[in-house]
Amino acid sequence: MYAITHAAAALAIRRRVPEAPLWALLVGVQAVELVWVVLTLTGVEHVSVHEGRLALDFLPFSHSVLSGLALAAVAYGATVVVTRQRRIAAAVSVAVFSHIVLDILQHQPDILLAPVLAGPRLGTGLLDHPWLDLVIEIVVCVGCARLAGGGAPLYVGMVLLNIANLPTMFQLPAVIAPIRERPWLLPLAILAQIVITWLFVAKFARKRPAHSTPDDCASSGSSRPP
Repeated sequence: MYAITHAAAALAIRRRVPEAPLWALLVGVQAVELVWVVLTLTGVEHVSVHEGRLALDFLPFSHSVLSGLALAAVAYGATVVVTRQRRIAAAVSVAVFSHIVLDILQHQPDILLAPVLAGPRLGTGLLDHPWLDLVIEIVVCVGCARLAGGGAPLYVGMVLLNIANLPTMFQLPAVIAPIRERPWLLPLAILAQIVITWLFVAKFARKRPAHSTPDDCASSGSSRPP
């Protein structure tokens, strides 16, 4: 899924655990992608262009199911150490692994169970159907925003950010040609997209999800607002 859809997932998780800091969840849902950016820029993982189409044909270390689970476990442990709140730690770890789940629902079959070259490859191939991809991503974004009690600016912004992904969804030559010549442009572009969605969601998301009450936080063992 694209960056805004992963960010929307953070809002849905925060609706369930309102005491979880929004920024921790926003970073969590993109932790897998941030690892991919680093590994791709350093040449450990790579992308390629085949017959005018972009292929994420080697991302076993960042995007395998086992790698996602391992990163989620690390996030859980680190969050427990920092916050002393297992409920918040669980929310962050779910945020981390949600990236793998959403990518399986969208990617071509390029996600392995473990970071080895053998074994089944997971992915529905939704990327090959751009209009359907656009509709599903918008539905997921708006659904998560509604669940979190978002307002009109959040809904409109999410739709516009999804529409902005259309050139990539349709693999337009203007997008693919520069990446063919300079593969490092893709991870940098995705990193910029992640940062933009972080800033957008942090600005327009409610400080506390709708319908949450002080009792919600009290039941989690914390009386402090997120």
